[in-house]
Amino acid sequence: WKGSATTPEAIPQLGHKPGPKAKLRLVDQFFLVMVRLRLGLGEVDLAHRFKVPQPTVSRTVITWVNLMYHKLQQLPIWLSRRKVDKLMPPCFRQWYPSTRVIIDCTEFFINTPSLLSRQSATWSAYKNHNTVKVLIGIAPHGHVTFVSDVYEGSISDKAVTANSGLVELLQDGDSVMTDKGFDIKDLLVPHGVRLNIPPFKSGDRQMTPDALMTTKKIAAVRIHVERKMHRIKCFRILCGEVDNTHFDMLL
Repeated sequence: WKGSATTPEAIPQLGHKPGPKAKLRLVDQFFLVMVRLRLGLGEVDLAHRFKVPQPTVSRTVITWVNLMYHKLQQLPIWLSRRKVDKLMPPCFRQWYPSTRVIIDCTEFFINTPSLLSRQSATWSAYKNHNTVKVLIGIAPHGHVTFVSDVYEGSISDKAVTANSGLVELLQDGDSVMTDKGFDIKDLLVPHGVRLNIPPFKSGDRQMTPDALMTTKKIAAVRIHVERKMHRIKCFRILCGEVDNTHFDMLL
């Protein structure tokens, strides 16, 4: 934030735009957007509560979200190595002290796009649905430290990671934790970064005692991070099918 000069009241195109006078005061517009983001109330519901047409709610949300995105993206959420170490939970400190971030790709259902090319690009064979995909990174203590751009659902998790810019943030000696099937070792090794991933079971052969112990350790420390992931995936606005027009400006 750069002070009062960057508030909506000080921005000419928002505070003094030509045309009919806005149906809501700026403070009410901001409050409407906060209610939308915090409670996930639908646009029709908000239109009734604020006594404005539904298109007004839609335009208000889009305008303010764009403004907040351009302003708040300047705030760094990636934590330094020193900060991560300071907040490291005991379970991570004991078994995986070099962990910098735990990552996972999550997909969100969207409405079927009208363009055939977009339908194909967003089709997820894993989810059997049209989706968009985001890479999320969480520090060992549960703080979200990385959120990638939005990618089309057909792109692999590995490709999303390679293009997200996450690897460039890591330092020599760091380690990254992922879930089974998220093997990005070849992306990390050149940067001196280690990958902690549960061992794979090969065919009908049983896991060795060491592999089984590694799996249990990773599962034990990941449980706290999984709760955070679950909260993100169950956020009301992102539950069910999201209107794909909300992602058009991001894809």
